[in-house]
Amino acid sequence: MPSDTLTIPMNLGGTDSTFVLGPTAGLELPVHVPAPPPLWLVDRTVADLHAPWLDEIRACCPGADASDRTLVIEGGEGAKSPGQLVEIWDWLAGHALTREGTLVGVGGGTVLDLAGFAAATWRRGVHYVAIPTTLLAMVDAAIGGKTAINTAGLKNPVGSFHPARAILADAGFLTTLPRRWWRDGMAELIKTAIIGEPHLYADLWSHRGELADLLASGPDHEPVPHILGRLPWRDWIGRAARVKADIVNQDFLEGDLRRALNLGHTLGHVLEAWSATGDRPLGHGEAVSIGMAVVFRISAERGRCPLPVALQVIELLETCGLPVRCAAPSLDELERLLAGDKKTTVDTLRWVLPERVGAVDVNATVAAGELLKWLD
Repeated sequence: MPSDTLTIPMNLGGTDSTFVLGPTAGLELPVHVPAPPPLWLVDRTVADLHAPWLDEIRACCPGADASDRTLVIEGGEGAKSPGQLVEIWDWLAGHALTREGTLVGVGGGTVLDLAGFAAATWRRGVHYVAIPTTLLAMVDAAIGGKTAINTAGLKNPVGSFHPARAILADAGFLTTLPRRWWRDGMAELIKTAIIGEPHLYADLWSHRGELADLLASGPDHEPVPHILGRLPWRDWIGRAARVKADIVNQDFLEGDLRRALNLGHTLGHVLEAWSATGDRPLGHGEAVSIGMAVVFRISAERGRCPLPVALQVIELLETCGLPVRCAAPSLDELERLLAGDKKTTVDTLRWVLPERVGAVDVNATVAAGELLKWLD
């Protein structure tokens, strides 16, 4: 294995899972495919922009022609639908994927959520390998075994825990990532740093000038020129991945500690689902950014988090070009969407409120009306 490769072993609910970060991570695939050849579920944009490298990765697994065993789908939240899942099941049936087979997902968080859930449900669970191609997926979505689809106007209400045998992350995929999706990933990177890596947070803050130059302005849907050479992305991705790996190793089924990873997500998921039918739906990271800004404001107002800390976090989010406010649903609609949150127990929704960088309360309560105060 090359010396510039980071490997993080995990054991999630008795299942071994390995995060690999490096320029040749994809070529580690045969180690994690017990019965080749695998089937491939690939994001269309990645298939178009990275065809030669994908061909090389697919060729490293012996067996039938990989092009005949690949299903290319459109990414985005629209992919995470019951209809798309049924199409994938039909495709898996057509290829007679057995319990010993492997499904490889290649793409951002939405494609990996869908691929993971398809793997979890096909024949009650087949092997799964994730190749994340966005910053958000590399630091968060691909790690930890959560899989899900959207339905009934809700975000991720149907899902399962199904760890990938391996997460093979190569920062080279990020060269074609549009600026808007870099911002999305930054929300999860900042969140992870706040939860468990104060030194990473301090590093991000110290580089806020460069982050603003790269991300705060410019065309949303174009790549950011030379971005990988401007900042220590591989180091940041590895440190964030280690934080999440440590948390899910200790609390795979989200009994307590893992709920910290929901910082900003309870309101964020509501806003993401609510905005989905609008002119410009919020990206996942954009919604999480607004959710984090709101809970930091609430925590500061309650005296739980020092106001300067809250203001600094909000400034860092804005520095990355992320929103910290948005239009609000009506109170009735907000309460309806919150009631559908999968973290609700009995009739109480548990919130994550920050206390400082490195510490959060995972059992807080927040009234819907309190949220509206901090939304436009």
